[in-house]
This record gives sequence, structure tokens and C-alpha cells, in this order.
Amino acid sequence: MPDNSIRAFAQLLARARAAIETPADLDDAARTAIIEDISAFEDCLARGAIPWGFDIHIGSIDHKHGTNHYAALTQEALMAEVAEYCREWWSDIDDGRDPATLDDDTIADIYFGDHSSEYLRIDRVRIDPPLADMQPSNLETGYYCVLTTAHLSTATASLLDEWCSAETSARPLNVASTVYGWFVPAREVDEPTQAKLPADLLAAINFARAHGFDHIQFDCDADSVEALPKHDW
Repeated sequence: MPDNSIRAFAQLLARARAAIETPADLDDAARTAIIEDISAFEDCLARGAIPWGFDIHIGSIDHKHGTNHYAALTQEALMAEVAEYCREWWSDIDDGRDPATLDDDTIADIYFGDHSSEYLRIDRVRIDPPLADMQPSNLETGYYCVLTTAHLSTATASLLDEWCSAETSARPLNVASTVYGWFVPAREVDEPTQAKLPADLLAAINFARAHGFDHIQFDCDADSVEALPKHDW
């Protein structure tokens, strides 16, 4: 998945929720994209390959009988386990306070601060996903935004249609046609290429790139943005 992060999964959930809430707003291409993305996540989880990294909080308590090891997904959960140990052996230290009235961090500080032969070590370990198992090494991924085709003039629309049917080497941009518009890369291009782009298309590309997207899906049914001019078709 793009960026192998939980961000992609959160975006997928948002898209799926919107599709359920307003199914009439979803065209066939968008519906197919959601289904494919859900399927990709299902495949990862079925293989036990969580497609994003996460932290594990670990703790070790050295005592006279050996070492206890604890692990949790949050610092709070880890300290709750450590505090449970401290409460169980509270009588080993000379402290008259009731451990039930103290929070987990305070209990650990008091117990290991006063105990002469027991020690607590805490660390956090980052677990990264097995990228090689999740996707081919040559698979290019990225983020795209959806903009209305009304942000383009009819002249620019005609030009995009020409580029889609032209040889790849003859295109200033490697655009692709869709049922309702075009798919356009938003990556930065050199000055000679910029000179070949209409001003409205270049403005949309700059807008997308400034907001962290590397592609634009121009769709006739999409919403407009105030930052870009609109054209009447």
C-alpha cells in the first residue's frame, strides 16, 4: 500500500464510509478502485502482513528469581502490567502507603527507587512491515486528488484527448483517459515541458503537488475547489 502507512488505510475507510452513505455519488471507476483497495488490504491481513509500522513498548524486571518481560502497544498499557507486579510485591519495600491508591507510574517509581535488588528497564521498539512481501519492488504508488473537469477549458480538454491518443514519446505528459475525464501526473516538470502546458492545466498540477498529491483524476462529476478557476462547458 502507498507509503505502507496507516494513512492509506484511514483514507480507504473514509472512502468506503462515503460510498455506503451516498452510493449514488459513486461512479463505476471509483467503486472499482475502492473494491480493489479493500481487496489489497484483505490480502495483506490474510497473510499476517500488517501493511504499516507500529511501536511496541517493552519492559524487563530483574529480580532474585530471574527476569520478567512485558510488552504492550502503548506506554500506559505497559506501565499497568509493571504496576501490577509492584502491587503484588509491595511488601518487599518499606513503604506504608496503600499501592491501590497510587497511579501506575508513581507505583513503579517508588517500588524500583526503594528496592535494593530489583531493577526495571523500559524501551520502545519500532516494528516495520515486510515491504518485500507486500508489494513488488518495481511497483510505483502514490496519492491522487479528484478535481472537476470544469477547472479545464474546452481547448485544454481537447488537447488532453489528443495526448491520450498520441504516441507516448509525443506527449508532454503521460496522461490517460478515463470514462469521465483524464488521469494526469502532478509531478514537477522542467521548463520546456511547462511551456507546452495550458495555464489552467499547469495551475491544477501546481495545486495538486502543493497539497501532497502526485496525480490528478479529472472527473466531470467531481467537486470544484475555490483555488482554481472554473470554465463553463
